[in-house]
Amino acid sequence: MLNLMSSSKEALTALMAQPAALGALIAVFALIVFILVTRKIRLTPLLMAQIAISVAICAVLNSLPLFHMPQGGSVTLASTLPIILMAYAHGPEVGMLTGFLFGVVNLFMGPYIVHPLQTLLDYPLPFMLVGTAGYFKNRFVGSIAGQLLRLIMHVLSGVIFFAAYAPEGQQEGLGLWIYSLGYNGSFVAMELVILLAILLVLPWERFLKILQGSQKR
Repeated sequence: MLNLMSSSKEALTALMAQPAALGALIAVFALIVFILVTRKIRLTPLLMAQIAISVAICAVLNSLPLFHMPQGGSVTLASTLPIILMAYAHGPEVGMLTGFLFGVVNLFMGPYIVHPLQTLLDYPLPFMLVGTAGYFKNRFVGSIAGQLLRLIMHVLSGVIFFAAYAPEGQQEGLGLWIYSLGYNGSFVAMELVILLAILLVLPWERFLKILQGSQKR
C-alpha cells in the first residue's frame, strides 16, 4: 500500500513537472469519450462499474508478474484479458476506454516519464489499442491484432526514447529497430501465448452472456 501511495505521488509530481504529458492524457481521454458519444454508447452506472472492476483486475494481475524484463516490461498472467472481455461484451470502444484507464492506472503504479509522447506510447496507448480486438469477430484474431498494435507502441517508444539502452552498435538505424522489436516482442509474445491459452479454455460465451446480460437489466 505504501509503495502504491509512493508511486502515485511520484506520478503526480512527474505529470505536474511535465504538464504537456498530462494534457496528452486528457486529450486521448477526450477523444475516446467523443467516440463513445458519436457511437451513442451509454455509460450506465452498471457499465461503469464493470469497467472499474475490469481495470482493477488488470491492475492486480499486472502487479503480480511472472517475471520482469531488465529494462522495463514484464510477463503477466494475461493482465489484458479483462480488456478483451469488455471489448467483445460491449464493443471495441468500451474495450479501448477500459484499456486506456488501465494504462493510466499502470502509470500511477510505476511511473517513468521522460516526454509527453513517451508517456502515451508506454502507458495508455498500448493498452487502449488492445481494446481494438473487439473489431474482429474471432476473439483469437482480435487478441493477436490488439497485442500487435500494443507492440508497435512499445517499439516506437524504445526507438525514439530509449536508444541509449540498446547494446553498442545497435543504438541507431536498422539495428535499433531490430533490438527494440526483439526486446519488446519477447515479453509481448509470451504474454500473447498465455492470453491465447486462457482464451482457449475460458467459457467464453458464458462470460459474455453474464457481462451483456447484467447490462440489459
